[in-house]
Amino acid sequence: MIVRETKEAFVLVQQHDHARFSGEAAAKFQDRLFMMERVEESPNMPAVTKEAIILGVTEHDRGWIRPDDTPVWDDHLHAPYSFNEYPLLPKIAFYQMGVDELEEKHPYSALLSSMYYSVFEDLQKSEREECLAFVHHEEQRQQRIALLYSGVQQETLLLHRQILQTCDGLSLYVCLNAPGISKEEEHPWFKDGVPGSEPFGGGGLLQLSWIDEHTVKAEPSPFDGEFVGTLREKVVPKARIREVGIAQAYEETDWTEREIKFV
Repeated sequence: MIVRETKEAFVLVQQHDHARFSGEAAAKFQDRLFMMERVEESPNMPAVTKEAIILGVTEHDRGWIRPDDTPVWDDHLHAPYSFNEYPLLPKIAFYQMGVDELEEKHPYSALLSSMYYSVFEDLQKSEREECLAFVHHEEQRQQRIALLYSGVQQETLLLHRQILQTCDGLSLYVCLNAPGISKEEEHPWFKDGVPGSEPFGGGGLLQLSWIDEHTVKAEPSPFDGEFVGTLREKVVPKARIREVGIAQAYEETDWTEREIKFV
């Protein structure tokens, strides 16, 4: 779950909905950014297409579909568990389950997702046996799938993974920052730009800023024209959580949809 706190409520976005928004963004990226002219066909394998890359972006958080059905309360922070604070061992189980399911849809999409997850800082720095096993498992998956797609140059593969990371950051930006917030008040992850977005920033990070409550400016824009995406979320009142608990309060709260335009 992605969590943003206000004075009166918690704004909750299921991670699969966030990933769906990421995929909408990827679908509007300029065609030149995908470098498809460098991709050679791999015999007897699903083709590497722009659609396969967009699928990898859209489905990269599918392992969270079931656990995000009901939020879990964090007693320490007095808030619903966010993806960042979620306990590490169940989190990596969800990661692996999601990549397994994605590989059944398209191996190349799963390759991008696996590459993205396996370099997460909390996993790379952990010495826990389960984390080491996860990273090793995903590295083996990557080697196996990459061999099947030998017609994709390493530089192109890394760029496709970078598209996933950049679109993930674009979506997290609108999830974690209140609409219309000033640059000075932004979530600290984005004060210097979208992490990992160097290929789309002319050598620097992609910069985002709210123009108003419905519009974000992207510099330089990776989009083919303006992009309008729809984000589904629930605004769960804190007062109701105190009365009936997070699970029931979440269940009772209606879904709302926000349209955000990138220019």
